[in-house]
Amino acid sequence: TRESLDAWIPMWPLGGTASRTVGMVGAGNLPLVALHDLLCGYVAGHRVRFKASSDDPILTAEVLRRLKSLDSEADIEVVDRMNGVEALIATGGDQAVAHFDQYFATVPRILRGARTSAAVVPADATDAELDALSDDLFRYFGRGCRSVTHLALERGFDVQRLFASWMKWSRIAEHARYGSNYDYHRALFMLNREPFLENNWVVLREHETLKPPLSVVHTTWHDSTAAAESWLDAQSDQLQTVVGRGRTPFGQSQFPALWDYADGVDTPAFLVGLG
Repeated sequence: TRESLDAWIPMWPLGGTASRTVGMVGAGNLPLVALHDLLCGYVAGHRVRFKASSDDPILTAEVLRRLKSLDSEADIEVVDRMNGVEALIATGGDQAVAHFDQYFATVPRILRGARTSAAVVPADATDAELDALSDDLFRYFGRGCRSVTHLALERGFDVQRLFASWMKWSRIAEHARYGSNYDYHRALFMLNREPFLENNWVVLREHETLKPPLSVVHTTWHDSTAAAESWLDAQSDQLQTVVGRGRTPFGQSQFPALWDYADGVDTPAFLVGLG
């Protein structure tokens, strides 16, 4: 919003004014996932060369077209190759990030690998909190670094309340790819005789892994919310955000402010420092 932009721009650090050619590589797990990086590049006044994911070729290109219709001097182009870039911002899987780190070893870079998000669920969680939490879990099928995929539960919480709060999202099972993942992993866990709970469209499984496969939500039990938070904080390098009381509010994991920078890396400071 205009109000957010007016609050955000004064936060930018002062720095050089030289324009650099900055390459940006977008992930394809969510629509417009690279929009914040592109906005930062535009505000910084750099020449941006953007490589879109094959899974997100339309929306980002349309946003850039509209930006250029408002500012014909905006030097942002969609490219197929990162030739001649002086800095790089790239987001992708861990293997892709390792490749970028090696290939662009001589230029300043921000590289973001695979992360996920988790939530701390107190034993006395309200119905409203659980309803909002379901949005954090399923808004984008559980994809993307800000989707909650792991629930750190306080002992005494009734897990059946989760299934009741999730029913409004049951329609995602109608998506063929999601439904196939659910069928596959449910069958796999049954063959392996692994205990789990399910409601015909999502599997709830006790496991310490923070990032389960699509259609699966992992849980761990903790003696208190403080213990749950401590356990998650010890793995902060794998997490984008933690939802809970006193943390990112329930239902808000997918709505970061302009100054909530991915992986905690200050993108404006990086871009301004290039000049």
